[in-house]
Amino acid sequence: MRTKDDQWSITDSVGRTALLVALGRALETRSDSALISDPFAAQFVADSGETDLAPEHIEALLDADDDPTLTRAIDLLRNMMAARTQRIDAALTTANAHGCLQVAILASGLDARAYRLPWRAGTTVFEIDQPAVLDFKNRTLERLDATTEATRVTVACDLREDWLSALTGAGFRSDRPTVWLCEGLLPYLTSADQERLLTTIGAAAPADSVLVFDVPRASFDLSRMDFQAQAFGVEIDELMLDVGEFAAQDWLENNGWTTDSDTIGALLTSYGRSSVVFTEPTTDTDPQAAGTVGDAIDLVVAHRR
Repeated sequence: MRTKDDQWSITDSVGRTALLVALGRALETRSDSALISDPFAAQFVADSGETDLAPEHIEALLDADDDPTLTRAIDLLRNMMAARTQRIDAALTTANAHGCLQVAILASGLDARAYRLPWRAGTTVFEIDQPAVLDFKNRTLERLDATTEATRVTVACDLREDWLSALTGAGFRSDRPTVWLCEGLLPYLTSADQERLLTTIGAAAPADSVLVFDVPRASFDLSRMDFQAQAFGVEIDELMLDVGEFAAQDWLENNGWTTDSDTIGALLTSYGRSSVVFTEPTTDTDPQAAGTVGDAIDLVVAHRR
């Protein structure tokens, strides 16, 4: 169960969800019709020592085709990471091309965009996360001799603390347009912490800055996601602190941002990808009112006015 000032490593609590994101990207990268390519994801999973999450092990289990629960969980994980990653990659590279030469990735986890994406010359990518997560990630990247076209700066800090001071101390300039990324972050914060986070970002985001994040809708049935996550040893309902209660997109519209959003399901369709899991009703009681699982999560791109 989460506590107010809880900490974690890459293999437990919220940290393990970052490992699952890497697994989803690794599985998608290895697929025949991959939407994305993340050459670092599989190594992150391997270095965690969690052999039950190794892509080769998961694929062998899928080939055996004797665990419907695992098959559904993998379908959800791989397709969600494919759609989410593809859209976020496009949003970040577009913002960078249009002049955002600072990139701030909050709760960066095992995100390897500093190395994967084609950044403009002069770009600095700041990654903020808890010390244990960054230490694990840096060891893998150093061992791989990973190189980047950008300047990568890591900032070990808890986002529930004064992270902006730590970011500024690492060289961040609040007077420069920045593209901010909060991938898989907001639901793990309380409503109050979400509002505080967005307020802080707004104070450090001049006009032409961009903010990218994903967020579940208020009608989201957490039990469905939790059922899938349990296949990987994660109890989502014990980790997420706010599932749609804080209307982040509405808050931004009222505080100097213009927002646009797509559901994960709509993104999958636009990429020519279908998934049975994402077209199922979010509840069994009123399917038409509830919509589908694919409709329950929004990917939001906000522009600072």
